[in-house]
Amino acid sequence: MKAQSTDKKTFQLTENGQQLGELIYENLFFLNAEIKLTSSDVFEIKPVGLFQTSINVTQNGTEIAKLVMNWRGEIVISYQDGEEYVLKLNTFFFGKYIIENKKEEKIIQLDPKFNWREFHYNYDIVYNITDDNKSKDPLLLLLGVYATNYFVACMSGSSAGMM
Repeated sequence: MKAQSTDKKTFQLTENGQQLGELIYENLFFLNAEIKLTSSDVFEIKPVGLFQTSINVTQNGTEIAKLVMNWRGEIVISYQDGEEYVLKLNTFFFGKYIIENKKEEKIIQLDPKFNWREFHYNYDIVYNITDDNKSKDPLLLLLGVYATNYFVACMSGSSAGMM
């Protein structure tokens, strides 16, 4: 599975050449974005709060999920139904990001590949199929790409352009 940047603002999620969805940023500052799935579902991603420290994911004005960076430098993805996932850097030197479920099982790994010629990231995605069907959910996978881009921007000290 791959998430490839088609330009500096759009990532396409594909598996075996089949498109599963897109992550489209409003601009190069990559805070506001939209996720479009092949099932015609559309989700909006916007930062909220005084310092924009949390990010809401909505569908037709209804909150579906929330992303928040915790004090350990991990991004917590919380769904309204109580499901919760944590995105963290696997090891600093290897630069791989993993998403764990509440049981601390690694269900998704995002391996960033930086394209120096076009100056943006592409991701190889490996997921572990467990009891939890969310690991194959395109929304969770694209939120993982969004969270990884956000994490990279926060850790690099930049607020733009690390896609």
